[in-house]
Amino acid sequence: MSIFTIVFLTTLLIVSLTGLTHVFLTGFRRIRTPIIPVEQLPFVSVIIPARNEESKIARCLESLARQDYPNYEIVIIDDRSTDRTGEIIQEIAARHPHIKFIKGNETPTGWIGKCNALVQAYPHATGNWLVFADADTCHEPHSLRFAVDYAIINKVDMVSFMPLQELRTFWEQVVSPVLLGSFLAGDPLNSVNDPNHVRAYAYGQYILISRNAYETVGTHRAVHDQILDDIMLAQRVKGSGFHIMAVDGCKLYRVRMYQDLESLWFGWTKNAYALIECNLLYLAMILLLINGAIISPFVHLGILFAGVAGGDPPHIFQYIAPLVAIEFVGLAAWFGRTKQFYVGSTWNHFLLLPLGCVMVTAIYLRSAYLVLSGNNVSWKGRQYRVNSHKTVEPQPGEVVEALSIYDTPAQELAK
Repeated sequence: MSIFTIVFLTTLLIVSLTGLTHVFLTGFRRIRTPIIPVEQLPFVSVIIPARNEESKIARCLESLARQDYPNYEIVIIDDRSTDRTGEIIQEIAARHPHIKFIKGNETPTGWIGKCNALVQAYPHATGNWLVFADADTCHEPHSLRFAVDYAIINKVDMVSFMPLQELRTFWEQVVSPVLLGSFLAGDPLNSVNDPNHVRAYAYGQYILISRNAYETVGTHRAVHDQILDDIMLAQRVKGSGFHIMAVDGCKLYRVRMYQDLESLWFGWTKNAYALIECNLLYLAMILLLINGAIISPFVHLGILFAGVAGGDPPHIFQYIAPLVAIEFVGLAAWFGRTKQFYVGSTWNHFLLLPLGCVMVTAIYLRSAYLVLSGNNVSWKGRQYRVNSHKTVEPQPGEVVEALSIYDTPAQELAK
């Protein structure tokens, strides 16, 4: 295959990636100004699981405690943290009477820790609508009012909001634009918002769901062993005939997912392979996409410079140089469109995209290896063995107690 053919195919790949991302963002639903009078808004329960979040939990709780929403409560559960998370929660809860502080019990075998915490916290929630928010989020004062208004006006039973990502350290700024930016091309037509389409997923950092829909699908008990509990919950809700949506939430809240390379590495390797359905074909396709679209333009530019320096005939470059220019224009357009969802990402990081691509490739390969080899993934001091069905398995010698997804206590179902 000639160098011209390779460059031409890569150019098509980059144009496709940029085009799919543009289509997704053009059709992405966005929050509008609320129209429901505040006195007509329903009571809302915000439920937050927290484990070892001493550097983030105060910001999250304080932002939620200052909402301009008229009637809501916050139920926060300390999921057996080994740092000062519980103490910080207790201090803040003492100043805000609408915060309920729960201390969690040990996670049963075969359960995801987050699901176990939410199942324990849920009986303390009394709202007609439930918000599941992560401890690393920070909310604007209007967050709840805008979110609930959107759900009611659009007649949806579950809506999740894509966050504004905070990228502060070097590795966050290098890795996240590649990994998160590639996700935007995964559902270009926003088919998740089509009630007649089977596709269903959710942005787990901020989910708003009606109590009726949540209880009908069995609460988080129904997804207690799913490494992608948010996506599986969305699939159950939509599969049960409820209306779900995924919406741009950048005006509502921001999130700082990881603060260093170690947490970023362990955080993504635990579920990156599951995000592509634990499918080797999808793995090959995603690696081809990101490496072909992101690394290749820089390689081709190097080939051009090497050719000029080596005295190759000029006519060789009159066909290749324009394609390389198109590659960089397309890649820059993709980077610029996705950069609006990041705080801390600048055009200086554009030159670091190849390094980010190498790291993302390593994350995907490591995640796939852990699943296929049966090795454990580690997250927040807990060990999980994830199988190709995206569920966690017990450790050797452990026995899982048989649980029904309908094992919800009667007092919960009666609410």
